[in-house]
Amino acid sequence: MLMQSNDTEEVPIEEMPINNIEGSDNELTQFDAAEIENIEELTEDEILSAVESLLFATDKPQSVAMLKSAFQGTKVRSAHIREALEKLTLEYNSSNRGVTLEEIVGGFQLRTKVANQKFLQNLVKTRPFRLSGPALEVLSIVAYRQPCTKAAVDEIRGVESGHLMRALMDKGLLHFAGKSELPGRPMLYETTRRFLEIFNLRNINELPSLSEIDQLIPEGIGETVEEEKTLAGLTTELSSEVVAKSYSTGEEELTDISSELNTIHTTTEYFEQEKLRQKEKREADKAQDIQERLAVGEPVDEKELKWFNSSKFSQQP
Repeated sequence: MLMQSNDTEEVPIEEMPINNIEGSDNELTQFDAAEIENIEELTEDEILSAVESLLFATDKPQSVAMLKSAFQGTKVRSAHIREALEKLTLEYNSSNRGVTLEEIVGGFQLRTKVANQKFLQNLVKTRPFRLSGPALEVLSIVAYRQPCTKAAVDEIRGVESGHLMRALMDKGLLHFAGKSELPGRPMLYETTRRFLEIFNLRNINELPSLSEIDQLIPEGIGETVEEEKTLAGLTTELSSEVVAKSYSTGEEELTDISSELNTIHTTTEYFEQEKLRQKEKREADKAQDIQERLAVGEPVDEKELKWFNSSKFSQQP
């Protein structure tokens, strides 16, 4: 190429070789491809290490689908994630480890061992999570009869419970669940995901029997010994609706109560409604799992996808 100067003299200008530029692009492309190729193949130890880091970096339970989304651009599959979670669970179960890997609320979360709580309290100064006896009563009633109205809670307790339900909502343990079809359309209440996290439950279907619930209450809940009658006492309230026998922690009486509860005809209106609620919750959990898999591009069985598309959950955001 020639360029004309001010004095009309033609000055040659060297052109940059196009091939050199193309060569640079090719080298960059090859470098990127090589880098992607390197991260596509991860060993079992690398996957295990990455999953552990992901769990450590968050304070919320992580589902397999959410963990897998962090491995975009690799050949890591859900099966590899599950294998890593199983290995970590076994490792953390060792008596010399200070944390455990718990499966709760549809996900996995690292938690400190309960046995070490007294040491943590000496170092980590946090405000204890406390609930009074009456608050635990209300929480228990809602947990076992959800969704339910405030009037239903008041009827079982025999006293007004509105202030306790508001306090439980402030603590993130209860929330609104729509409106009842009863006259006046009163609000319905149900437990939250945080409730499941605190009691180490994967879903509401794992809620234990009333006689077992006391064993799940984490240390520190209950301000006084007198107030911690709560759920054991509540068993009397709930079981009195169908069994004319008061609750006792004695083994023989517990056996008698269980036997009598088992004789109740399960086609009554209450139990039919209960079974319907349980079915709806199972379907909601199933739909959430399918949505998470679709979000990260994980394959979904054709039968499951057909069910999801025809369900009411496919229309929800």
